[in-house]
Parts: sequence; C-alpha cells; structure tokens
Amino acid sequence: MKNAHIAAFFAVLSVVCWYLLQDFSVRNYVSLLFALFALQVILNDLLESYLVSKLKSKYFNMVIAPGTIVHEASHALIAKLTGCDITKISFFNYSKKTGGVLGFVEYAQPADGHQSIRSLLIGIAPFFGCGIFLIAILNYLALSHPALGLVGPGLVEIGDADKIISSINLILSRFYEQLLFLDLSNPAILFLLYLEFSFALGSAPSPQDISGAFDSLLENKLEAFSIALFVLSAILVVEYAPQLWEHGDKISQPVLAGLKWIILILMISLVMLLVAMPLSYVISENAEIAGIIKAIPPLLFILLYFLMTRFIETSAEIVLLASAAVYLVSLFVLRHPEYFLKD
Repeated sequence: MKNAHIAAFFAVLSVVCWYLLQDFSVRNYVSLLFALFALQVILNDLLESYLVSKLKSKYFNMVIAPGTIVHEASHALIAKLTGCDITKISFFNYSKKTGGVLGFVEYAQPADGHQSIRSLLIGIAPFFGCGIFLIAILNYLALSHPALGLVGPGLVEIGDADKIISSINLILSRFYEQLLFLDLSNPAILFLLYLEFSFALGSAPSPQDISGAFDSLLENKLEAFSIALFVLSAILVVEYAPQLWEHGDKISQPVLAGLKWIILILMISLVMLLVAMPLSYVISENAEIAGIIKAIPPLLFILLYFLMTRFIETSAEIVLLASAAVYLVSLFVLRHPEYFLKD
C-alpha cells in the first residue's frame, strides 16, 4: 500500500477523538469521520493497485471514462475557486506514454502561504464531486420508482456500532434495490447504473492526490495547525453554541448537517468502492476477450433478463441471479476456452 502511513494516521486520530471527546454529543460523528477516511485510503490504494494493471485495455479505459472526467473536473474547479492558475489539463486522454494516467490537472498556486490548505482541498475534490453525482443519480432513480428510497443524511444513524453498521447496510440495500426494482433491459436505466459504477471509481482520490496533500501539510506545520483549529472550532460550535446563545441552534445545526452529509458521502463512496472491486474484475475479464465476441456475455444477460421478466412469473431476485449466473458462465467459457476445447 502506497499510503499505509496516512491510513494509520487517520485510524489513530479516530481512536484519539473517541477518548478525548467522551462527553461530547459529536463524539461518534468525529471518530467515525476519521475512521471512514482511513478506510477510504485503504480501499483507494487496493483498487488503484489493481486498476493500474488493467489500464492497458482501451475498452476498460472507456468504461471508467465518465468517472475520470468528473474526477479531473473536480480538481480543476476547486483549483480555480481557490485562486490557482491551471497550466495544463487533460480530462481524459489515455496514452501509453502517460504510463496509465488517464487524466491530470497541473496548476500554479499564488504565493500567499496557504499552499497546503489548497493542496488538501484540491486533492479531495473528486470525493465530493463524484459523490454529489452519485447521490443525484440515486435520488433521480428513486423518484422514478416508488419502491426505491431516497438517499439523504437521514440514513446516517451512528448512536452506536450497531447503528453504524445498520446505516452502511441500509445504503448498500439502496444499490441492491435498484437491481431488483428497475428494468435492467431498459438502456437508459443500464446507462445510469453504469454511470454510478464509473463515478464510484472516480470518487476515489488517487494515492498521489492523498499523499501530495498530506506531505504538504507535514511541511507546513502552521497550516496543519490551522486546519486542526478549524475542526476543533466546529466541534465546540456544535456542542456549546445552543447552550451559550439563544439562537445558537442556527449555527450548530448547519455544522452538524454538513458533518452528516460528509459522512453520508463517505459511506456511499465506501459502499460503491466495495461494489466496484468485484465489478472491476468482471469488466476487466470481459475486456480481455478478443474481438467482438466480448459483447456476448452482456447480451446474454440482457436477453435472459428480458425474457424472464416478460414471460415467466417469478421474483425479481431470481431473475437477477439467473441472468447474472448466465453472464458469469458465458464470460468464463469465453475467457478460458482451453477448459472446453481439445487441440
């Protein structure tokens, strides 16, 4: 892992906050926030190490193109908003000369002493950019089908460990419900689900983004201290503003709501990264089939799904599992013909 030290830092910070904030109402929120960041770094590194070996395939590159474009656009947007001059940018331009780098943003910062804070904001920008797109697609699909639930901060329940696990399971169930209740033979639905997968991959800040921002903060202790002071101030505002001021809720509630939204995006990003890992493997295996026959497994999936939903009365779950099984079997046969053909 490239950023094991950063994951360890966030993990330790989570434990420290857990013990130092024992009497604070936001104790669970703050501790969980840093723990989720640690998990995000770990999953980012694991997924990145796998994807780099698969980026030689133009087919696979095109699959993850939308997420890459939003990823780089998020970097560029925050760079401009924070006063940087963008010197060079590539939203998506895979070339073997780049060593597997699908996109990049190069920028020059103003010399005002806030370079580390800018690097941090620019580095984590894709997490928020792609996360917002993910939530938008999820809620758009939910509004189009009454059986699907909306995604919002109300899903975040972190009173104890059981509620945290329940919240993650609930978010995971939102994605699974899409597969059960939406018509997967509809090209528009398939396209939106594909965008979810692509944005999930794009939401992960690259190891270079994370390590660059982290190293910059280590070099500038004053800016690191100012960020720590900002976090501490937010905790104190949520905890004491309602007690010290009659209208304190008007300040503390937006801060708490923002904290819930960040945790929600982190949870969604983590769930999608977990889902993206096996999907990345399956898609890359499909991409490595030579020629036009690589289209056979997905076409068989769509065909069987269409026939079963139209002509067989059975549950949506059985239809989905049967279609997925046919896809995987056909993929294995085409990917490993040596097991089925003699010389």
